[in-house]
Amino acid sequence: MAAPADESDAGVADSPPFTTRIHSYRASPAFTQDREFTTTRMWVLDPGVFTVEQWWTGYWGSPNDHFFQTELEWGVVHHVQLDLYANYEFNQRADGTYQVAVGGHTGIAAEVRVALGDFWGQIPGNPTLYFELTSQYYNSPRAEFRLLLGDTVLTPKLLGALNLAFERNIFRDSSTGIDYEIKADVGLNYEVVKGILRLGAEGVFGFDSHGTVDAQGKTLLHPVAQLGPSFLLTEPKKRVKLLGALLHGFADWDPGWTSVLIVSTTFGGS
Repeated sequence: MAAPADESDAGVADSPPFTTRIHSYRASPAFTQDREFTTTRMWVLDPGVFTVEQWWTGYWGSPNDHFFQTELEWGVVHHVQLDLYANYEFNQRADGTYQVAVGGHTGIAAEVRVALGDFWGQIPGNPTLYFELTSQYYNSPRAEFRLLLGDTVLTPKLLGALNLAFERNIFRDSSTGIDYEIKADVGLNYEVVKGILRLGAEGVFGFDSHGTVDAQGKTLLHPVAQLGPSFLLTEPKKRVKLLGALLHGFADWDPGWTSVLIVSTTFGGS
């Protein structure tokens, strides 16, 4: 006759040897997983979502400059997004040809975003912290901090965003001092065709030193005021997106016009 089982073993065969805890998150609205504005950023990509973007920015004035940027965005974990990108900036010589801009932002960069809310809509404005470190081929590396804010306005079809930004060279340069920027980027767009077309406007306002110093070597600041229309066009199957803006410069040191085009694709996620 078999010995009775010890009471301490009761139910062991029916119970798992350990328990697991599943960490989940609330998926963000689809529009937060696209870049909605060229100048203004908001929120983070959900975990496992990737976006690849190719930028072209033209600065039309005297002379003309062109800025190219290839960017990979990655929703790393809940709350956190990592971006890596390569920058190339060219300016126009007097003879009309182009060279790598000596005062430009050619180099590589890394950016981290950290959303403060657990999910979109938990905190009004959906505040997100943004940190960026950029190398420059000819100049000191640059550091940038932004507070990203974005939300729907009055109706789910109308989206607004605001960035408060501070950017500067990490090291002082003998000819340009400490080149820095203090700006507010704003964007507003409306969904004209559901899931396909959004139209809006963007603006950049604040101050930029533009690498200038006075006779004593003190960094100068110049007003920035740019404003113009924007659009986001999404291919019906969401595979390719085209984002563009055309901003007019109203301040003395602004380019007459700044044109931006971004081609992107997003994949991954649940």
